[in-house]
Amino acid sequence: MPSGALRPGAEVAKRVLAGPVRSGEPLTDARFLSPSALAGDLLAYPLRLDDAEIVSLLHVGDRIDLYAATSTAADSANQLARAVSVVTLPARSAASSSGALVVIAARSDVVSRVAQATANTRITVALTPDTS
Repeated sequence: MPSGALRPGAEVAKRVLAGPVRSGEPLTDARFLSPSALAGDLLAYPLRLDDAEIVSLLHVGDRIDLYAATSTAADSANQLARAVSVVTLPARSAASSSGALVVIAARSDVVSRVAQATANTRITVALTPDTS
């Protein structure tokens, strides 16, 4: 058994997996989001990025900046969020032909801004240094 493996009967109903799990894979404490990942007023927000290759560069725990870019070359991209945490990277569905999902932890005002921007612009990310 791996270190940190959950034993039968362990309480997992209220915990959130940090990523996909294979059938029969032992669950360890490291496979779940830490309780602090969504502490306070943070929400988990699933964001679809158009470029799946960008998402393939991300890892759970990364800090990213989010930008909204328009198709007008004269405009620069608007920063929507700074140093939000990647909390999970769902497995890419074979049925999905566009982009990939990344789930971020952000305050409700940031989620609102990002949600509005996804309806009107293309969202892209930049990795930021871990300043914690």
